[in-house]
Amino acid sequence: MKKKIAIEFGKKLAEIRKDKGLLQKDLSQQCGFSLNYIGIVERGEKSISLEKVFIIASVLGCSVHDLMPDENAIFSVVE
Repeated sequence: MKKKIAIEFGKKLAEIRKDKGLLQKDLSQQCGFSLNYIGIVERGEKSISLEKVFIIASVLGCSVHDLMPDENAIFSVVE
C-alpha cells in the first residue's frame, strides 16, 4: 500500500505542477530540490517527507491537502 500512496501522490503532484504551467525543472529550482528528485517523486519511486510536501505546496501555491491523493484511489473497496 505504501507504494500505491507514493504513486498516487506523484500523479497528483504532476497534475498540479502542470496546471500551474511549471516544468519539473522550475519546481525543483524553486523548492531547492534536484530535478532528479522531483522526477522520482512524481513517478512514485520514493516516498516524500512531510517537510518536503509543505515546501512543494508553498511553491505551488496550494494546500497540502490539495496534494493528497483521493482515498478511493488508495483504498479500493472490494464488494
